Amino acid sequence: MRRRLAALDTAHQLGLALAMAVLVGAVTVAVPVLNSTGLLVACAGLVAAMAVLGQWLWQSRGSTDWTHTFRPPPRQRGADLRIARLADDIRSASGGDLTAAGRLHETLTSLAADQLRLRRGISLTQDPERAHAALGPDLTSYLTLPAPSRLSGDRLEAFTTTLEEL
Repeated sequence: MRRRLAALDTAHQLGLALAMAVLVGAVTVAVPVLNSTGLLVACAGLVAAMAVLGQWLWQSRGSTDWTHTFRPPPRQRGADLRIARLADDIRSASGGDLTAAGRLHETLTSLAADQLRLRRGISLTQDPERAHAALGPDLTSYLTLPAPSRLSGDRLEAFTTTLEEL
């Protein structure tokens, strides 16, 4: 019986609880023998039991966590939009899209500046000689010149490897 009640959708569950309450109320008012106090208390107990059953059905639809331990949900793979945008920029830039090549150039420039500052204490703009020595001639020329129309995957891999090894 409980499975059939739990299988009902919310509207039908509430309708069933309301119909039972109306039925008990109608029987209580219509039958003159039920005017005694004991029977009225029994009917009120029945209504309360049905309310508890309705509440139980409502709560059983979803799990309730009473631990009060609030922690951020685990990050799902592919949920970081920055990585998805970067992957799209790489694909588009290798296909010749100038806008994506510009965004990729800006991303690599800011990444190089951050890596130099954090790992070597060098500023890309204020100390270009030391930055050139740390980054190498190919990556330095890429970062200082305007973004090329195409960037090959091998060249991008070499740039990211250089930045990782700083």
